[in-house]
Amino acid sequence: MARSFWRSSNYLEWLLDRQDVMIHRANDLKILGSEEEYQKVMLFFTDVIQAFGKSVEVRQQVIATALVYFKRFYSRNSFKTIDPWLMAPSCLFLASKVEEFGVVSQKNLMTSCRNVVHSHYLIYFPDGYGYPYRAQDVLECEFILLEAMDCSLVVFHPYRPLVQFCDELRPQMHEYADVLLERAWWLVNDSFRTDVCLHYPPYIIALGCLQLAVVIISSNPDLLIGSVNISSSSFMNSSLSISSNKHGYFGHQTQSTVNPSLVADRWFSELNVDMERVLEISRHLLSLYDLWRRFDELAEMPNILLKKLPRPVIQSPHTSQNYQSGNSVNPTGCNSTSATQSSNLSSGTQQQTHGGSMVVPSGTGAVGTGSSSGATGTVGSIHNMPDHQTQQQQRSMTSSSQPRMHPQGGGMQHMGVR
Repeated sequence: MARSFWRSSNYLEWLLDRQDVMIHRANDLKILGSEEEYQKVMLFFTDVIQAFGKSVEVRQQVIATALVYFKRFYSRNSFKTIDPWLMAPSCLFLASKVEEFGVVSQKNLMTSCRNVVHSHYLIYFPDGYGYPYRAQDVLECEFILLEAMDCSLVVFHPYRPLVQFCDELRPQMHEYADVLLERAWWLVNDSFRTDVCLHYPPYIIALGCLQLAVVIISSNPDLLIGSVNISSSSFMNSSLSISSNKHGYFGHQTQSTVNPSLVADRWFSELNVDMERVLEISRHLLSLYDLWRRFDELAEMPNILLKKLPRPVIQSPHTSQNYQSGNSVNPTGCNSTSATQSSNLSSGTQQQTHGGSMVVPSGTGAVGTGSSSGATGTVGSIHNMPDHQTQQQQRSMTSSSQPRMHPQGGGMQHMGVR
């Protein structure tokens, strides 16, 4: 990982302009109808990634990196490119490697995805097959994700600067310090449900969350009283605390002598930052909470995901017959022209080869044969070749011309790529 944020790909390549993001988002907005509907879809799949991450028991930083990857991909691609249901575990799988958490077992990941979908999201798979993707699909999608991000995998999160800012405020905040860090940390987690990770550096996001946390604490003094009562409950039950209470040592603990708003205003005034950008973070979070309050997932998301948003054709779970069938589908979603040409080439080679002899059709240039003498053949000549050399030649010609195919049968469209 880069030591400096200012030299990392996070700053140099992935602080995007909002107008550019909206240009790439135009097709999805036409389908969904509005920016609010788009944000509801992103909010929904943020919850999906969070549920997948909790199921495989990864750290919060791994989930945060996966959310950033998810937003990066769809900031330059439409939902029609890759099914978000496939991109979600792919981002989580890649993030576990980048954050050095340890490679998540593919079997455990897919089992967790199926269990989470069966428990909470089965309504979005009306075909009855449940979660349709396999580990091979996630591995292929991982390479597509790497290509889309140009292998720029370094992500700087607001957590570290937030802890540093709270440490600076601790001597002045006194009893508010721990509550402030806790509330600001929750706000940072919620910030990944917005687009701020695409437009602002992490220290600006941390400052915006810190400012909003100060407002929350100032308007809800009961938060401090509850934390003080919890922290001192063990002492209050002891004889030492009882005797101390008689002398009034705990009598004024719940009465704060610090005004967090004044301390924060003084501290923010000494910073050399653009406060307008800090306020933009707060506005993004307030807009998120307003949308969250009006968002009815069970009532709205089935209509959006099943009717508005294009979905690939879901096929039945793979069986041994699927793998034995000769038909296969290109996982990249490209048209099957190259596959048809390669099959024609293979069939043409078989027609030309008979009884251990290869026929070089007329009208072509001189062709080298597979004979041990190394002599070159002329146009229209027939060269006798051993059977094993003929078979090797056919396999090499077929494998060199035919692209790598996906082991799915029936000639159906791939589930993840549309």
